[in-house]
Amino acid sequence: MSFSLSELTIYPIKSIQGVTLESSRVEYAGLSGDRRFMLVTPEGQFISGREYPSLTLVTALELDDARWQLNHPETVESCILDKAQFSPNYKDVVVWDSKVHGQKTHKKADAWFSSLIKEPVELMYFGERSQRHTGRRPEMPVAFADGYPFLLTTQASLDELNRTCTRTIDMAQFRPNLVIQGNKAFEEDSWKRIHIGEVEFENVKPCIRCIFTTLHPTTAVRVGKGEPLKTLAKFRFLSEKEGITFGVNMIALNTGMIHLNDPVEVLEYQEPDHYIDRR
Repeated sequence: MSFSLSELTIYPIKSIQGVTLESSRVEYAGLSGDRRFMLVTPEGQFISGREYPSLTLVTALELDDARWQLNHPETVESCILDKAQFSPNYKDVVVWDSKVHGQKTHKKADAWFSSLIKEPVELMYFGERSQRHTGRRPEMPVAFADGYPFLLTTQASLDELNRTCTRTIDMAQFRPNLVIQGNKAFEEDSWKRIHIGEVEFENVKPCIRCIFTTLHPTTAVRVGKGEPLKTLAKFRFLSEKEGITFGVNMIALNTGMIHLNDPVEVLEYQEPDHYIDRR
């Protein structure tokens, strides 16, 4: 059976809408441009679409290598992020349990987002002096993603979820970077190492899912009845310590280019975690 890369997505700012790509440079810290920006409170604590669902409606258009144009359906004016105008100053910010030296961007961006969510916030950039590493593989870097630089899901697993879910779930609710097609449902649990394009990836751990998945990706409204978490809890509950899973967290073992529709080769398998199906 042949597998292939069917979707390739980055999220330039943590929690905004994804940008679909035809190809991407894979860096150790993630796909080029993925989650290199993040919003924080004046005290430096990160915020996300979990607390501010409206952030998920922000769209980003790459104008060139140094500039992004941001838009939101509730605002008239766009916001232009221009790296040439970023502040040279850095500030300590917090992503979950990690303290990161984040680079300040500019006050125009801070004001645009503060007006949008009606709270004072600052937009930070993962700059040259920024450093952060993954938990289980502390030698591997990660930018402002929750914990690991790559999230992989598969179309077959989403289809299996939707087979018994009370609501139709869109893949965008899980915010993956890489979507694979051609495999069996949840076969990705057993993939230890895979090869896509020029890059080899390693499966580090299952991705634990939270309430963010219940937001509809184009309306920022809860899809209802606690879905997809309610259905996933019936057959993808790992343990009290871990939680509900969907997708796998990956690291890259080298850098290089990947392209949409690239073949996916499984280089090494592992014993998958055991789940009890209570549906």
